[in-house]
Amino acid sequence: MILATKNIIVTRLVCIFWLLAKILSWKVWLADRVFPVVPPFDFLMALPVIHLLLFILSIAGILALVVFPSNRFLQVSIIVIELLSCLLDQNRWQPWEYQYIFIVFALVINYKSPKNAASSIAFILIAVYFFSGLGKINPAFAEYVRFKIILSEIFPGNVGIYEWITFHAGYVMGMIEAILSLGLFFRSTNKIAAILLIVMHLLILVAFGPFGLNYDHIIWPWNVLMILILYVYFIRKTIFIPSLNSIRIRYNKIILLCFGILPILNFFGHWDYFLSSSLFSYKPPDMYICIHDPEVNKDLQPYIEPHKKNSMCTGAAWINVRTWAFTETMVPSYPEIRVYKKIKDQLMIRYPEMNATFIIYHYKNGKKEKMVIN
Repeated sequence: MILATKNIIVTRLVCIFWLLAKILSWKVWLADRVFPVVPPFDFLMALPVIHLLLFILSIAGILALVVFPSNRFLQVSIIVIELLSCLLDQNRWQPWEYQYIFIVFALVINYKSPKNAASSIAFILIAVYFFSGLGKINPAFAEYVRFKIILSEIFPGNVGIYEWITFHAGYVMGMIEAILSLGLFFRSTNKIAAILLIVMHLLILVAFGPFGLNYDHIIWPWNVLMILILYVYFIRKTIFIPSLNSIRIRYNKIILLCFGILPILNFFGHWDYFLSSSLFSYKPPDMYICIHDPEVNKDLQPYIEPHKKNSMCTGAAWINVRTWAFTETMVPSYPEIRVYKKIKDQLMIRYPEMNATFIIYHYKNGKKEKMVIN
């Protein structure tokens, strides 16, 4: 009975923060925008009214699940609606959206067993932390931590004896997150691991929140939700111990596959970053649009950064596609080369007179490399 109550609390929390994320990012769920809608297949291009209808149904369904958290029909309906909506635009495949869909899926397939449902949800959290930590163990993240945080914020302009610390800080942060994730599996360590992960989320909220960088607003509700789920399962009253056996039962194997196995393929370039919990790893590619005649494309002008220097767009105005997506839709663009190519193709169709060069800056063999899309 205690686990059933915990699952109901977590369901309501997920729905509340899912709604917040949806409202913040409302424009990505509609087709009436400048940023291209990019379905995985061209035949899935839909009329704007279809996008609007699915968005309304999504909001209504999630609200209803807050009131009736154990209603299996609502749970299944929300999964179907979200999958249909995400099929219409890959930019909706955000890490939090992917995680929330699977949390509801865990409740659906384990409706007769609160323990299996809780174990599956806990496994999703553990896998997210584990692969997020592993993803940060790379030179790109280490250099970001070193130069953007430590040397610019903590020790500006002064390396000296901090050389060794600044070089390895990023790697250590990733390793700590991965180790703490594993600590959630064991009775002797799961409470302290949960507390330390909560501290990590609080530090992220301080860094990215309104009193810090005031950036990436869409991750604020996700971080708060992760804190609350950790508290409900691993700190509040009876501490829950996840069961690995539960993850291997029947349809739970789908969760094991999607969160525990397929993310491994990302390290070999065969699975998407956002579906592999590669969060803030600085490995996903970025695309820059070098616009040689910015006066031609009026719709794009609000997203052009003509006064900032960019070594890849020498002498040209430019758009960082990730920043453009953030500005217009409140979420990053889906960081896969195939998606960037579709964005480029759609822009060239929409603006045939567009005089621009499309450059992808991507992580390869431990380094960032530049690639021009023809």
